[in-house]
Amino acid sequence: MSILSHMLAIARNIFILFSVVFMLALASCGGGTQPSPTAPPTAVPTPRPASTPTPVQGVPLTSASAITSPPPSMEGINTHTEMYGTGADPNIITLGPKVGGHPGWEPYSNKTSMEFELKHGVPILAPIDMVLVGFKNGSAEYRIRSDGQQQAPYNDLLLYFESVSPDWPGMIIGSYHLLSSPLLPGHNQNPDCSEIEEWGSTEQMQGHIFYAFDDYFQEKGNARSCDALIGHTVKRGELIGFAGSVGTHSMAPFRFKVSHTSENPTVKRGNRYLHWVQPGSFFYWKCYSPSMNFPSGVLAYPFECGGYQLPAEQHDVNFKYSSKK
Repeated sequence: MSILSHMLAIARNIFILFSVVFMLALASCGGGTQPSPTAPPTAVPTPRPASTPTPVQGVPLTSASAITSPPPSMEGINTHTEMYGTGADPNIITLGPKVGGHPGWEPYSNKTSMEFELKHGVPILAPIDMVLVGFKNGSAEYRIRSDGQQQAPYNDLLLYFESVSPDWPGMIIGSYHLLSSPLLPGHNQNPDCSEIEEWGSTEQMQGHIFYAFDDYFQEKGNARSCDALIGHTVKRGELIGFAGSVGTHSMAPFRFKVSHTSENPTVKRGNRYLHWVQPGSFFYWKCYSPSMNFPSGVLAYPFECGGYQLPAEQHDVNFKYSSKK
């Protein structure tokens, strides 16, 4: 082979070598490479809206009361103040006027109610549309007081309601020292829900109970034997019970806790936005009849007046509502 032919062979081999190197370099630059895998998208949690607290219900400005304004007309309003007994203890009132009830009659410490001075066994009416939320039965043949005196009888059936009227949202209504109630079909019918001998030896309760400084749910003492119609709604003017007696004193005490935007500093447990009020001076009252117009906020006297009478059968202290009423 000539020198020229040998040199051409070398040059061809070099060209082939450079071509291979070039192709390898081109491939390494990305022509045939797979893209590097990307990380899967991270799930971003949807932010949960902050829980909104239940708004505190205040007294509507349109509801007549001692802290808002009187009703547009005073005709037929507050016509039976002679029925007012001892008012609540001024020291426990945290909303509205401190004083109320019969002038000169001193309340015991932490008394939350005002009596309506009524005859034994007369019907007691609902002052507003409301739902039964709890009861306490402590009725007894007698009670021995701390001074040793005996009180007989000692009617001590207590009912608690919550207003379902827009006039008084969230308001609590309590009535006690009742002889009986149609809202407890088992009361004085079932032996397990009847009068005991001595007051305080045992007691029955069920539902939401309100004390001077506390409120909470309780069930105690075979309360189911009373068949209480918890959750049952009564309309203004409907029968809720019959006035009872403590010794020779017959009456129907009522207590009210009104919902307000301010806090009640006396509450130790329960709803801090409920305030005891003085029933005789905080509210405006009017006799009930089906045709009577009630200005916003005005309550019905819890007894028959102004000529109105319940049906005759509802004057029987053993009258009971059925669970389907």
